[in-house]
Amino acid sequence: MPTTRLQLPSIGLTELQELISLEGLPKFRAKQIMDWRNKGVLNPENMGNIPQNIRQWLKDTLCCEPLTLSAKQCSEDGTRKYLFTLPSGKNIETVLIPESERGTVCVSSQVGCVLDCPFCHTGTQKFEANLSAGEIVAQVLAVKEDLRQHPMQEDLHHDVTHLVYMGMGEPMANEQGLHQSLAMLMSEEGLHISRRRITVSTSGLTPQITQLGEAYPVNLAISLHSAINSERDILVPINIKYPLEILRECLNTYPLAHQRHITLEYLLLDGINDREEDIQALVNFVNPERERINLIRFNPYPNSPYSGTPTERMNSFAKSLISKGIRATVRRSRGQDIMAACGQLKSSNTTKTTS
Repeated sequence: MPTTRLQLPSIGLTELQELISLEGLPKFRAKQIMDWRNKGVLNPENMGNIPQNIRQWLKDTLCCEPLTLSAKQCSEDGTRKYLFTLPSGKNIETVLIPESERGTVCVSSQVGCVLDCPFCHTGTQKFEANLSAGEIVAQVLAVKEDLRQHPMQEDLHHDVTHLVYMGMGEPMANEQGLHQSLAMLMSEEGLHISRRRITVSTSGLTPQITQLGEAYPVNLAISLHSAINSERDILVPINIKYPLEILRECLNTYPLAHQRHITLEYLLLDGINDREEDIQALVNFVNPERERINLIRFNPYPNSPYSGTPTERMNSFAKSLISKGIRATVRRSRGQDIMAACGQLKSSNTTKTTS
């Protein structure tokens, strides 16, 4: 059964100090424990300067390790995909995307997904649970620990610098887990990641977008995929409840940091949303001063009903948008050989762990 104990990944320093003081233990030990946690060390037995009696107290009092690594795969391009098991026995996937000057962790926010976008592999897995803030933060900490134990080779970055909520699930549909995890990830006593280095992706839950902007105005990415309501109703069904007109009003008021843009994610599907009328619809929808378009290659998965737009036509689509004053780029796909690319995550993976 899922644990109801406080989780070490999401607990604050003040709260831990209070718990330790109630036990009559030295208060300064809380800061030492937090230092270990923020490095990615969650197993009390690996906290070298913590006495054995406090290690045991930690294990008895808190859920120190809410995730168990069940499998890890490494792509030829350096991408790593992790399969984690929760205390409930359910599984989620997390991805590390390393580059020369940054290491980006793509975290999941739900087991499965509440939405049913037909092009997404995760969408074929029914929704099972929201993740707690501790389970979200623990994904980042587990990747940090893995990088400590197994550093990146060659010129790839060896630590976590950026974070994207683009894994399994719709983050805005797990508002409590999203907000609480952001608070810990951004706090000085937590991982202290700048809001400019955190991106939350959503299919367009406009009330929750507004609330995110008021509480934690991080970078925002919208899974747009069409600027025509009748098309988007099919590709992104939440559009039926929050159509493009409502989304447009919401995006107009989302707070942006200096020289930042909202990213409009646009998966190009052959013959579906890659026509001239789709380009014109985007021109009519996009505010070039506030938004840019990230064109995404379709990453196939078993039994998918879709196929991706050919590369030549993708490039032509991008050039056409650029010629009309819209900033558009084609995202380079990462980790496709291990089913870790955009839209491919699904927790049914049972591949053996590799280092």
